[in-house]
Amino acid sequence: MSLTPQALLAELDTTLPQVEESWRSTVLRKITDLFLSGADLYNDQHVALFDAVMSRLLPGLDRDDLAELGNRLAGIANAPLNVLASLARHLDILVCGPVLEQAKALPDKVLAEAADRDRVDPNILAKIAARPRLGESVTDVLLKRGGLPLQRKILDNPDARISEGGFARVIMGLDGDKELAQAVAARNDLPPELRLWLKDILGQ
Repeated sequence: MSLTPQALLAELDTTLPQVEESWRSTVLRKITDLFLSGADLYNDQHVALFDAVMSRLLPGLDRDDLAELGNRLAGIANAPLNVLASLARHLDILVCGPVLEQAKALPDKVLAEAADRDRVDPNILAKIAARPRLGESVTDVLLKRGGLPLQRKILDNPDARISEGGFARVIMGLDGDKELAQAVAARNDLPPELRLWLKDILGQ
């Protein structure tokens, strides 16, 4: 008789405390192989089961194993969400970087959390800012945390949505930077009332 998903997970929960890290690593790699071989064919329930199993195997794995997993899953549109989120929250950029930059399945909430940590690595902010599309909640954090190069990268990305508060933050910090002011003014989504603030800097 075949195991139900619930019975499979219960058996895994019983077994995992007794196994070595090398077993976790080997099994996770095989399960990842299985997922990747048919990812396009799996429905949401299938992906959820992979997510539950793989998430249970993550604790205790070393940096190399986690980085390998992140690189393999980052470009998969329906990659297991909880696994992606765990990797995205990792502090090591070799682990979280590929997922933060590429994983389409990651919600904005996870991206914003990763960007808004205390003493966040500027390279992590750059990875997030490199995503082709960014929501307002994410750019709000990036514009607050990042320096001028990162702000300019966001302003130059037409698919990065910027909130009124985000625009105001950049404008208030211009400090006479005419080049950055021009980048702000070039945005079609800049609220008209904020555009007036640029007149003195741009001489318009």
